[in-house]
Amino acid sequence: MAVIGQIRKHSGLLVVIIGVALAAFVLGDFLKPSGNKQTTVIGEIDGMEIPAQAFNDKVAEQIQNRKDQQQTDRLTAQDEFQIRQQVWNQLIEETIMGNQYDKIGLTVSKEELSNDILGEIPNRLVMQSFTDPNSGTFDPQTVRNFLQNLNQQPPDMQKRYLSLEKMVKDDILKTKYRNLVSKNYHIPQAFAKLDYKIKNQSADVRYVASKYASVADTLINMSDSDLRDYYEEFKYNYKQDESRTFDYVIFEVKPSDEDRNALQNEVNQIYEQMQTAEDIPSFINAMSDVRYDSAYHKQADLPANIAADLMTLPVGSILPPYIDNEKHYITKLIDRMPRPDSIKMSQMLISFNTASAGFQLSERTQEEAAVLVDSIMNALKKSPSIFEELVVKYSDYPSAEKDKGEMGWIVDGDPGYANFFEEGIKMGLNEPGKIETGLGTHILLVSEKTAPIEKVKAGTIVRAIEPSSETFREVYRQASKFASENRTMAQFDTAVINQGLNKRTAERINIMTNRVPGIEFSRQIVRWVFWESTKVGDVSSIFEDEKQFVIALLREIRPEGYTPFEQAKEQIRTLALNRLKGKYLSDKINAMQYNDLGDLARQLNIEVDTAKNLSFTARNIPGFGSEPKVIGELFSLEPQKLSPTIAGNNAVFVAIVDRFTPAAEITDFSTTVYQLRNAFESRINANAYVRALEKEADIEDNRLLFF
Repeated sequence: MAVIGQIRKHSGLLVVIIGVALAAFVLGDFLKPSGNKQTTVIGEIDGMEIPAQAFNDKVAEQIQNRKDQQQTDRLTAQDEFQIRQQVWNQLIEETIMGNQYDKIGLTVSKEELSNDILGEIPNRLVMQSFTDPNSGTFDPQTVRNFLQNLNQQPPDMQKRYLSLEKMVKDDILKTKYRNLVSKNYHIPQAFAKLDYKIKNQSADVRYVASKYASVADTLINMSDSDLRDYYEEFKYNYKQDESRTFDYVIFEVKPSDEDRNALQNEVNQIYEQMQTAEDIPSFINAMSDVRYDSAYHKQADLPANIAADLMTLPVGSILPPYIDNEKHYITKLIDRMPRPDSIKMSQMLISFNTASAGFQLSERTQEEAAVLVDSIMNALKKSPSIFEELVVKYSDYPSAEKDKGEMGWIVDGDPGYANFFEEGIKMGLNEPGKIETGLGTHILLVSEKTAPIEKVKAGTIVRAIEPSSETFREVYRQASKFASENRTMAQFDTAVINQGLNKRTAERINIMTNRVPGIEFSRQIVRWVFWESTKVGDVSSIFEDEKQFVIALLREIRPEGYTPFEQAKEQIRTLALNRLKGKYLSDKINAMQYNDLGDLARQLNIEVDTAKNLSFTARNIPGFGSEPKVIGELFSLEPQKLSPTIAGNNAVFVAIVDRFTPAAEITDFSTTVYQLRNAFESRINANAYVRALEKEADIEDNRLLFF
């Protein structure tokens, strides 16, 4: 956690933390789930145990893959948690579906796997992995070349390929199973005909509706018995997952005035030292929170408050320190020059058998490659127009024959092509150049450049304004005092009010929640509230979270199953009240003497409403919201006859159907069949069958014990 890094900086606080840790150790299982034995199994799926080590290995692999994709050495806590969730869900699906495949004898032959990897139209996963990032093209020969030299590839590359091969095999099995399920769906002609008639019939309706809102709540005598009757009738609507509700207070560690003054003095000293520093990049990397940036930037991309100065001051100037968004900045102007924003160029790769990242793209020796490069350079100086011809003939890029070496536009500042761009700046149009990489020698040809504009390279020292160790100790002392003195719900609530703290509430969180507002590392608190030893009213010890300390109070436990009546009572009150209002209005209307809708409307002092072309599949009645029950009953009425009272969700209706318009007669129901099949296949493609099988599976989830 980031707070550990802060503690390393502020070693004085470490003594306090160690003391608390020792106390917790002596107290035993204060922060551990009671009754839970130590286990190395993170879960069990249909009798198959999932060892924690195997799970963690998969998570580590996925984390590394994500880092490689994002070109970063660190993921956020949320990203890592999501990966753990994905791996768990993947294990569930693999186990459940593996059992299904075994039951029906579903397999993948060597020929199928080979065709999906080496075929002319390979599996989408293979295409994603072997598409040239420069040109965006895929060449099957690239895969063949890679596999021919698989034994010479680095171990991590071999491991990634085996992982890809397994993913392809799983994808083939999924596709087969999905097709088996979707192709077994049959729609009889009679069903298609009925569905067509239902969806395409309509009715013209007139009605009088007395809204529940017109009845004062005080006119209805609702008892606990009425609430319980409603609850029991509609209990199925109140099924719930296990959840917890907890309150928490945050003691944030903010820099004091003393901290700010101390850092200001330090920044002033750095500013003085920078005046005589010779190796600016090394000086910045040693003094700054942010590493040295060697890129050139145009004025529009520079900080607004110093942009004009950097474009006009002499090279070598150092701007005085300034503060922006709680950070100190010192900037030195290192260089200024006109540069294009982008360069359009082409390349050909001349590799050799000992190139460090060449993947055996060529069998020629390094000496042979150097001779060939000189020959090509000389030829291009005389006739640049033959570049594409030479690319096709000599380039070792697998995609060269298709893209003719075209790289497109390279943008200034793109870290992946920085050396290409720097060489391109020095080159004239249609003049060859070259650079060396781990793949070999790249021969370049620039075809276009955007107009050069003035840009600057500036070295900047950034120092964030942070709290000192003394400030950390003081805030920790305040949090510790609060946690030790307020161990009950009543004490917690009283102290919050007396101290003017901001109490927050996390409502009905589930066991795998990872985000609580205002808390970066939320899992530590979620795990605490779900431990068997934590009871309603318990107050936690101090949780460390970035530059703050958090103390939580478990307010409510909701077990898995149906929401208890006492907890659901307030939630259903309005619904139960409306049902009683429906009976009240129905009795009132039934006691009236009326011959038609107009007569009834006059007695109720409301208007007769009309709904034209009302569809049986509609859910809403204009002006009254969702009324599916009322609509269903309307379509069961005999035309031109007054209905009895119909109590809906929002009003009591009395209606008359003036006319039913049946669906137009057709004999070809293929469109309906197609629509029904399409809807079914959409659910299959969304893995609805996996979710259904998962509900039936026997899954023991021990993740709470691990993360």
